[in-house]
Amino acid sequence: MLTHRKLLQGPETSSVTLKIPYSKMVDPKRVMSYEDMLKVIHQPEKVIIDVRNQEEINSTGKIPSSINIPLGNVQDALERMSEEEFKKQFERPKPSASDELIFYCQSGRRSTEALDKALKLGYDKSKTYLGSWNDWSSRQK
Repeated sequence: MLTHRKLLQGPETSSVTLKIPYSKMVDPKRVMSYEDMLKVIHQPEKVIIDVRNQEEINSTGKIPSSINIPLGNVQDALERMSEEEFKKQFERPKPSASDELIFYCQSGRRSTEALDKALKLGYDKSKTYLGSWNDWSSRQK
């Protein structure tokens, strides 16, 4: 949860901490549903990025056609990695700013952070799958 501090004015000055779920702050146009994800896994031009650590993926699995770029490496991969390095490491061309990137993680928190990073780098078509692996895996049974 992110917190927002608000100063209350009055005879006594005090502060209140409001807890706002991180996902509530995401533009709804940037949120993918499970149904959306079922479609994009068959669209190779969409770049689905799992931002969990490799150990998490090894123990749980991953969404088909996704690549793994842990959250801590997202900015580096998108901003500094050369086309050649990206293709060698992820076996697909490096996305351009006009490509649609879709981030997911375990529960939606890290994918939203990755979305923020991508948007700041100019990847304006980026989205997040807020349900992430928890939602995907529960519906695959």
